[in-house]
Amino acid sequence: MVLTSILTMRKEEIKIKDKIILNYLMITFLISYGLWGTIIIANQFGYLKIKNPVCMSLLLLGAFGPTISSYIVQKKDGRISSLKDFIRKAFRFKDSVVSYSLVILFLVLYFIYPAIRGRVTLGIPIYLSVLMIPLMLFGGGMEEVGWRWVLQPELEKIFPFGVATVITSLIWTFWHLPLFFIKGSSQSYVNFFAFLILLIGMSFAQATIYGYSKNIWLCALVHCSLNALPITFVFEESVSINIGISIIMVVGSLIVRQVLKKSITY
Repeated sequence: MVLTSILTMRKEEIKIKDKIILNYLMITFLISYGLWGTIIIANQFGYLKIKNPVCMSLLLLGAFGPTISSYIVQKKDGRISSLKDFIRKAFRFKDSVVSYSLVILFLVLYFIYPAIRGRVTLGIPIYLSVLMIPLMLFGGGMEEVGWRWVLQPELEKIFPFGVATVITSLIWTFWHLPLFFIKGSSQSYVNFFAFLILLIGMSFAQATIYGYSKNIWLCALVHCSLNALPITFVFEESVSINIGISIIMVVGSLIVRQVLKKSITY
């Protein structure tokens, strides 16, 4: 009787988590695919080219699909009380030295492999790419309030860390899929498989940072930095290069989690 009750409660708990995950994904993909799909269809008739202001607006709004969905889902679940509360929790700048050290560590790990392979060349001065980091909140950084603040933690309540992280990375990758069909977008110049591999490594790093700090701002900071710094530390992405980067990021994440395991919980 007791065992049956526990199993029943566990099933109900998983159903609730599944509902949060499904609601988040449904809203995210509906917004992003709807807006980006509009561009793809319009392109077939010669409209909404990449430099068109309407096209750029749709691209930007679509990129905020995970952000908007995160707000809606968390508001409905009672995790946040208002938009002000959402913003306050998303931008918690104050954190420990260890937390910010993890950000620096994973940024360094990202560039180690292409540097060892002699593929990195210097582009614009680093102070310019650093100045661009805040702007990258509108170029991908705000995705993190969805992927790492909602999806990853919810999946970790059901699956082990590694499985949850791989699932998150796969969903995150395929969320970008329409961008590969929009001529002129940054993804349209990238190999999809190489992109997938890279996002697996990034997902492990981001999940580790959030697991320790519980601070989604740090994940956004890493995302923004990895979008801005390659303008200074330039290298051409390829399947082989991205495999090396991803392996280093995954191994680094697992080592960090082992060292800080008492502090990493969801």
